[in-house]
Amino acid sequence: MTSREERMAQNEAVSREINEDVEGMHRVDPPGRRIQIVCECALDGCGRVIAITVAEYRQVRGDPRQFAIVPEHVVGDIERIVSQNDRFAVVAKREGIPAEVAIEETQRRS
Repeated sequence: MTSREERMAQNEAVSREINEDVEGMHRVDPPGRRIQIVCECALDGCGRVIAITVAEYRQVRGDPRQFAIVPEHVVGDIERIVSQNDRFAVVAKREGIPAEVAIEETQRRS
């Protein structure tokens, strides 16, 4: 893995870990309740926040290759947009190293 890919994977892993803690604090909330999570993009130093429902976040997390990001943070060479609304985009890591890293990071934390 290149240093660029390593750095991007680390940025995503940190954001995902924070958001999983946030989602965990809302496990008993109604699925339609909106929570605030950090953008799970690969960009260094991103501090953007996303409003997402508990159900939406659980759906994103249903696939370890998927991340919730602000739409303008898509990095086309490592991910593709799966869905998008007025609040956020869901991206999936492209096959190969990006997808493998996302899956490995999820398994490591489980």
